[in-house]
Amino acid sequence: MNEGLSSTLRARMVARYVELRGKLERIVGSRDDAADAMQETWLRLAAMGDTGTVNNADAYLLRMAANIATDHYRQSNVLLVRGEIDDLVHIVDEVSDPERIASARSDVRALGLVLGRMPARRRAILVAARVEGQLNDEIARRFDVSLSTVEKELRAALEFCKKHLPDVEAAQRGHFAGPRKY
Repeated sequence: MNEGLSSTLRARMVARYVELRGKLERIVGSRDDAADAMQETWLRLAAMGDTGTVNNADAYLLRMAANIATDHYRQSNVLLVRGEIDDLVHIVDEVSDPERIASARSDVRALGLVLGRMPARRRAILVAARVEGQLNDEIARRFDVSLSTVEKELRAALEFCKKHLPDVEAAQRGHFAGPRKY
């Protein structure tokens, strides 16, 4: 070999990149982490000296990349230090704020009353769309109506809620949170 070790290993890495990355993926369990480690390996090879010998270039490159991936994993999973834990303990949890819980319960009760005053089909279409997350065409098939009828009913239901729930922020914004697949 007239070439230096670094050049030889980089040439080998180029020639066997796909196979080496595939083996590394199985070791680290992530395609992205394997690709990142391979890139870092390339950079380290470019910076290393040209002295020394390697008996098995593939094994050397794979071990080098696996060590890099392990180092990255350890760095990203560093435990919190004592001061950080104390800071986290004192964070206010806004979700469990009693005032917000009471307000949300009140909004749900008000919505229930408003839904009870809607025509049955309109209410069922609104529930199918905003609670069950069905698409408009699924709702149209379910209720055996046209797509435009579903859209009109939804629009009317939301307007009805907006009119009769003036203090409920979600009603005034024109939407209610819910699993919607559109």
